Amino acid sequence: MSNTEQHSGRSSGYRGRRRNNRDRGGRYRGSREAGKTQKKTNPFVAFLGKLFGFGQKSNSRPTANREHAPRVERPERAESPALETQKNEVETPRLYIGNLSYETSESDLFDLFSQVGTVNNVEVVRDGRSNSKGFGFVEMGTLETAKAASEKFHRTDFMGRQIVVAGAKK
Repeated sequence: MSNTEQHSGRSSGYRGRRRNNRDRGGRYRGSREAGKTQKKTNPFVAFLGKLFGFGQKSNSRPTANREHAPRVERPERAESPALETQKNEVETPRLYIGNLSYETSESDLFDLFSQVGTVNNVEVVRDGRSNSKGFGFVEMGTLETAKAASEKFHRTDFMGRQIVVAGAKK
């Protein structure tokens, strides 16, 4: 068997399929770019064009000749209304604690909420890699201590962040 027959039975003149749509001269063939010549630009000129805005095609007139619509004044936003709407009424001893620092541990929350009353359970929600998700739950001894803790600690700074304390959803 000859060398040409060993290599897939093809003749030695076979060069294989080209990987792109360019012919031997470097021109595109058989694609959307066929017939188009690519314009080469100097990188320095392109940089200056981007910097000063020249060389860009524009179908509109310059902005100096246009009349602009008057600017609409928007009302100012109140400070953090999202935090106020986020606070749920405390109906059970279980509290939601949000916007926690990612370094917060269960013992940190236990120490904080035990200042108000008896704490039954503390849980910081974590992902599969044991990293904190930034929120957790605290179960107080009674409904009254849960309400007192919510009033005392809602929107207070704890470990560098302003925590949200609300009633946990059922």
